[in-house]
Amino acid sequence: MGEGYQFVVTGARELRRHLRLLATAAANRVARRAVNMALTPVAKAAKRKAPVETGLLKKSIGKKVKVYRRSEMVWGGVGPRKGFKGTGPDGKPRNPLMYAHLVELGTKAARKHAPTAAKPFLRPALDEQRATVMAILRQEIMAGIDKELMR
Repeated sequence: MGEGYQFVVTGARELRRHLRLLATAAANRVARRAVNMALTPVAKAAKRKAPVETGLLKKSIGKKVKVYRRSEMVWGGVGPRKGFKGTGPDGKPRNPLMYAHLVELGTKAARKHAPTAAKPFLRPALDEQRATVMAILRQEIMAGIDKELMR
């Protein structure tokens, strides 16, 4: 996954305390599922907010969840995915993974190129969905813990 924004859940002490009750593999399963579910509204909002020229950037937006077993950390990100190549309006090949950050942050003037204004879509999507993400994380982690303890 390319450039994206990420945030760390802090202040959720009771969730972390409950997760410690589970075995490491079960805790990773629960956390991975919760993060995956929580990123869905952010990915949908980013797709809605993505500027449309060819639609390739919008199609490429997805989510990825990764579990780091040694540090017992779960990472989740939203951004352009690999494998979405197409052609632009000028007929030249385009890969959203290579230019999404330029759309999000804008560019400075360089040699023969004029500066381009930023058209943020990832950060506003995250900011818009932050409360929803936290609510889903809490709900899914608690439900996952209950499910794992029933096993």
